[in-house]
Amino acid sequence: MTIRTLTIASLKMFVRNKQSLFFTLFMPFIFIGIFGLIGFDKPQTIDLGIVTRSPSAPTKAFVDSLGNISAFHVTAGTESEERAALQKGDRAVVLIVPDDLFPDPAAIPPGREGGAGQAPAAKTAPKAKDVTILKNVAYEQQAQTAITILTQLFDKTTLQVAKAPTLFNLDVQSINANKVRYIDFLLPGIVAMSIMQMAVFSVAFVFTDYKEKGILKRLLATPMKPLDFVASQVITRLLVAVTQSAVLLGFGALVFKSHIYGNPLLILLTVLLGGIMFLGLGFTISGLSKTTDAVPAIANIIVFPMLFLSGIFFPISSMPNWLQGVVTYLPLQPFAKAMRAIIGDGAGFNVIKGDLAWVAGWAIVLVALAVITFRWEEKRM
Repeated sequence: MTIRTLTIASLKMFVRNKQSLFFTLFMPFIFIGIFGLIGFDKPQTIDLGIVTRSPSAPTKAFVDSLGNISAFHVTAGTESEERAALQKGDRAVVLIVPDDLFPDPAAIPPGREGGAGQAPAAKTAPKAKDVTILKNVAYEQQAQTAITILTQLFDKTTLQVAKAPTLFNLDVQSINANKVRYIDFLLPGIVAMSIMQMAVFSVAFVFTDYKEKGILKRLLATPMKPLDFVASQVITRLLVAVTQSAVLLGFGALVFKSHIYGNPLLILLTVLLGGIMFLGLGFTISGLSKTTDAVPAIANIIVFPMLFLSGIFFPISSMPNWLQGVVTYLPLQPFAKAMRAIIGDGAGFNVIKGDLAWVAGWAIVLVALAVITFRWEEKRM
């Protein structure tokens, strides 16, 4: 009964704290909104400059067809204009197309069939045309991609002009698969990050403040059991973590159409386990901090590296191999990995049990450290 009353009071205090609400809910919304709107998974277009003068009708049709290729953002201009844009970095590739790249059939005089007793005129192979491609070495990857696409297009056109027979038929088959977008990768990581920040900072600041002001010491003089007070604080933050996760996932699904494939009960279990792990870290930091001024310094030294080295915003596979071996052991990494596997891939318990084991192991270690370092009052010298 005491724990229930204390928990309700603690929840009211948490909700009334505008600063806590901002960092618990609104700050994650800002991250999701910014990175969701950027859309890192959107295909990057290649800036392609086209230079022509008075092209023939077939050549103009070919140039116009380049604008229908989604990989290109085509801009037409004079050679001097496009070279200047290339040097400024506004173009990855500039294509200088000769006007008679494809001659106009209407402008070609009919071939002589030859009179009586004369052999038909011999057909000569058309002379190859020079097509100049200027590439920006600063955008080497984009330029090479553009050159590959253009080369394939020229080869296809050459075969069509030569009326070469079709040797292959492509059999394209559609397979139903989970569509993984960047927001689907980002959202579970943001949820894990938000739980970490809420658990660590709210506990560290509140209990250090209580300890600094002597509130915790005075609580020992009341009939209330100290364990009941701590339990109510833990329950409050676990309830906040569950609510926080549900709100963020709902926001992502509603606004950015993110996919949630996993079992809700497994998500709940992972959230609670991760919350306990980071609550242990929060209590440890509050035990190490003598004043509230020391909390940000200690907390940021521990938390800040995990934000960028635990695969929250970008996959750790893009990191150097030596760094991947280090970040694997950070507390946030297995937590975020498990959340991403459940929410994004619909993974079951057997798939994530290794990550949950790491989270549980860290939870035991951090809770033990919290018990060792936590004090109801600072020792006097």
